[in-house]
Amino acid sequence: MQAFGINEIVSAVSGKCVQTGLSKEITVVKIDSRKIVPSDLYIPIIGKNNDGHRFIQNAVENGAAAVLVDEQHDVAVPKTVTVIRVASTFDAMKKLACENRKRFDIPVVAVTGSAGKTTTKDLIAAVLSEKFSTLKTIGNLNNAYGIPQTLFGLSEGHECAVIEMGMDHMGELTESIWEVLPHIAVITNIGSAHLENLGCKENTLKAKKEICSTLGEDDFCLVNGDDPYLRQIKDEIYHVVRVGIIHDDVDLKAENVTTGKNGIDFDVAGEHFHFKIPGIHNVYNCLMAIWIAREYGIDSKKIQAAFDGFVPSGNRMKTEMIEEVTFIDDSYNANPESVRAAVNAVSDICESSQGRFIAVLGDMLEIGESSGKAHFDCGVFTASKADVLIAVGDISKENTMDGFLSVKSGSAYGAKDVEEAVTLLKDYVRPGDTVLIKASHGMALDRIIPLLKEA
Repeated sequence: MQAFGINEIVSAVSGKCVQTGLSKEITVVKIDSRKIVPSDLYIPIIGKNNDGHRFIQNAVENGAAAVLVDEQHDVAVPKTVTVIRVASTFDAMKKLACENRKRFDIPVVAVTGSAGKTTTKDLIAAVLSEKFSTLKTIGNLNNAYGIPQTLFGLSEGHECAVIEMGMDHMGELTESIWEVLPHIAVITNIGSAHLENLGCKENTLKAKKEICSTLGEDDFCLVNGDDPYLRQIKDEIYHVVRVGIIHDDVDLKAENVTTGKNGIDFDVAGEHFHFKIPGIHNVYNCLMAIWIAREYGIDSKKIQAAFDGFVPSGNRMKTEMIEEVTFIDDSYNANPESVRAAVNAVSDICESSQGRFIAVLGDMLEIGESSGKAHFDCGVFTASKADVLIAVGDISKENTMDGFLSVKSGSAYGAKDVEEAVTLLKDYVRPGDTVLIKASHGMALDRIIPLLKEA
């Protein structure tokens, strides 16, 4: 973060300095008292389970030079520490993050979508990094608390930024987009994620489109031009850019697409590209990165270099060999669209393999009233690609298994939890098999590989 004087902070957060400490300026802001080091500003956030004001003393002991405090709390800290009182520490955090963002006249890309937004964000950042010093969202800092923390990371050395924006209810992107102020807003797709809160895909489209609310006449909304919902977005103040594989009316189209064990190959405007992670869905992710790269003057050789060196974040198609069995951990999250994409990708990998394709699928959470049918349909689809299903969790044991068995009898097994799934895998897999692990993050299927290693 570029240095803020204490008075600048007070002004930015609409606060009042009630105690003047020793520090004249702040360069680091944190909301976790355990991570505070000398000279930091600590912002205590009131969350669902904890009130950060409880940890002010801990922050001070760790060296905090300044703290914010809301009007409902009193605080007694040494006179060396600056205390700034605000109406809401949460709102103050967002205001200060916005003020830091406004200090930098650099290209900013914001990315959202029902599936694939993290991979797309990482790909865009990878290609931009071939030419520019690029800030990107790290880990799960893509919500109302995480976005400000990412923006605090903007400093004089950065030449562009790629910000991931998650959401699960109407209005959530509106609450944060004014901090980000992107020049390009990317929407990867409209899927079934968060239907529990949004009710239908039409509402999901409205909620995702909030990412465009600050775009101006020189800005762009970049979308998947093959998505039936995103095709409804038309030019407004900003320009709409579409990428795709199927429709001819897109602005950037991939042709001659092939996918297999070694990844995907495709042509764009006569130029050939290769991406090492299989799956047709990754063509769309690559197309978005290619369009942005070209917008900022990055040539095809550098784009390909970024693709070649790409490393996905978290447990996204993470491949690991254990005793001649290939495990693909894609357990970071799941919805019907991402499950189909993962199953398709692993099926491509297995085409030239002599072993079996074993799909370990856990419950998909937050997909609303259609959950039972969605799981059943995923089971049907998986049966067309995989040899064996291990369904983990109550919803999957009942619905995903039923769908799978309606197509392929005798090849599905149920597990109530991760431990039972591990027991089944230990007894069942054999050398040469490929195992996909996919579920919502709350199912904790990321524990499967560590437990197998222990065994």
